[in-house]
Amino acid sequence: MAKYRVGIVGCGGIGRVHAAAYLSIDGVEVAACSDINPTNLNAFSDGYHITRKYLDYVEMLEAGGLDIVSVCTWPKTHCEVTLSAARSGVRGIMCEKPLAMNLGEADRMIDACQKSGIVLATGHEHRFDPQSAKAREVIESVGIGELELIWGHCSLDLMNNGSHVIDLVDYLNMDVDATWVMGQIDRRGKRFGAANHPDMYVEDMAMGHAKYGNGVEAVIELGEFAPQDFRFHVIGDEGQIEVNALESLLEVVNAKGIQCPELLKADPFHAEMLELTKAIEEGRDHLSSGKRGRAALEIIMAIFQSSRKRALVELPLEIKGNPLEEMIDEGLI
Repeated sequence: MAKYRVGIVGCGGIGRVHAAAYLSIDGVEVAACSDINPTNLNAFSDGYHITRKYLDYVEMLEAGGLDIVSVCTWPKTHCEVTLSAARSGVRGIMCEKPLAMNLGEADRMIDACQKSGIVLATGHEHRFDPQSAKAREVIESVGIGELELIWGHCSLDLMNNGSHVIDLVDYLNMDVDATWVMGQIDRRGKRFGAANHPDMYVEDMAMGHAKYGNGVEAVIELGEFAPQDFRFHVIGDEGQIEVNALESLLEVVNAKGIQCPELLKADPFHAEMLELTKAIEEGRDHLSSGKRGRAALEIIMAIFQSSRKRALVELPLEIKGNPLEEMIDEGLI
């Protein structure tokens, strides 16, 4: 009998990635699945030989017998599905990024899971990329001296790839919390929906400058005019690191010259789900916990709020809504 029985809500592309990752772990069974699209649901259940399939995820949860739920739906439903899963008595929840649409939702999700002793994790799998782990190891060993600046960039928008960019900046900075943010966005395209998040407003370009409690600063760029590769330039006072460099996944430059450390091959999604089972067993937070997902979301909301106020924004944020949505609703952008 499986030690962990998993239910997956949302049978699209990321749901399939989650299922494959769970099935690569001994003692884990994907026992149930749910999707509002019958075609997706049937293809998913047939592909992974799942007998329990539901068009309504609430029915799946009410049927019981699950230890873990993966929330692989569109962002606007993350809060609702996570709260329902928390009420169902599961032991762990893996919610895809962004954790929620605003900080109010994120707080409700985190609070519900804490009260029930549930491990809540955010789908920021790039923390488990071999080059990310090695870069953090170099930083911790003072391999580039005192850390000063991290510049991260990618395509798309803040709530899409930006969530990954900010979370990896946080990870490389040892998950120290930010103290202030300045940001600006452009929304000339007036778009609603993009890529794998078609249920929310998106900006065309975003830039953020964050300062952390340990003095490290970060520059974050997303959108059509940003460098399009998912890449990080980590600068210390005695060297620098290129994460996802063009010639190598990791390049370290310091007094010893240019080095490309050997990286172990690893599937970050496998590692992410394995970490969830370990966190449940050990009664601790996941490396990519709900709290860390909230921290990345807070910086996104702060960039929106800074753009709205045309001013520096201090953290923690007091606002619980989504400033981008509010600006659009008010006709400001």
